[in-house]
Amino acid sequence: MEPILLKPFYVSPVWAGTHLAQIRGLDASAKDNHGEAFDVSAHPTTCGVILNGPWAGMSLADAIAAHKAELLGDVPEDAVVQVTWMDPVQNLSIQVHPTDEYARKADGDFGKTESWYIAEAAPGATLIGGCTTDECGALREAAADDTIGDKYCKRVSVKAGDFVFVPAGTMHALGPGCFAVEIGSFGNQTYRMCDWGRGRELHVEKAFDVVDTSLEPTVRHLGAWSADAPAQEQLGAECAQFKATVVDVSPSWSADTNGRYQVVTCVGGTAKVSTADGEVVLGYTDSCLIPACCASYTVIGPCRIIQAVRP
Repeated sequence: MEPILLKPFYVSPVWAGTHLAQIRGLDASAKDNHGEAFDVSAHPTTCGVILNGPWAGMSLADAIAAHKAELLGDVPEDAVVQVTWMDPVQNLSIQVHPTDEYARKADGDFGKTESWYIAEAAPGATLIGGCTTDECGALREAAADDTIGDKYCKRVSVKAGDFVFVPAGTMHALGPGCFAVEIGSFGNQTYRMCDWGRGRELHVEKAFDVVDTSLEPTVRHLGAWSADAPAQEQLGAECAQFKATVVDVSPSWSADTNGRYQVVTCVGGTAKVSTADGEVVLGYTDSCLIPACCASYTVIGPCRIIQAVRP
């Protein structure tokens, strides 16, 4: 089978800009900015639709239900890695994600552990990761007047090429000027602790149930991509739900699937991705899913890709 392309599920958050839309040639405005794109997702709230091949027109979730072994391999149906682009021009809400156990109990959903690859970063760009206090009383007071972000959040400086791992339970928020792709687990529950006075719904009680003030992100400084970069592989993030590897391809690179699906995301240059049955071309920010039934695939660059797999 050829690599699978998916129609992105777009959202226009209050914090997003139009840079992603401009890259993809989409019409955008401040209101309809298309600033968040769920490019690979089988979650009911953000599920993509297959664009090519024998299952074109099916939702990814329906294709999995009908062809799980061929598509995913020996992993559970809820083991699909999510790939989401985000284009913040304001801080995202100060938020925390639950573990699988809590999400199942509280929301009938799955937990969320995530990572961010910083594709572009404005000078001085920062994100929020972690907390400066373990006093829950102080945090609750700040939550009451929506000032947690200013009073108690750690700022982390980032540059293009950084890979940030954010475990479930970590207080976090992507900041303005951090054009990033998120590689994350299947769930989609976000509990907002603070929204910078923008008036959106907060989820303070659930957030305090799951927040761990001792946690903070892990940052790997992989360096920005350039077209003349040597071929190399660098670990971006790894946990039970996913492993993300950054691969600089020059001129080509091949991988075995080992009987499990993989996701390829182009984060620099243009990537031609081929299997024995066909090929697709990924521009900057595009992704494809390699079905488990494919024994191997090849990427031709020069380009930088993220290879996301289920360990």
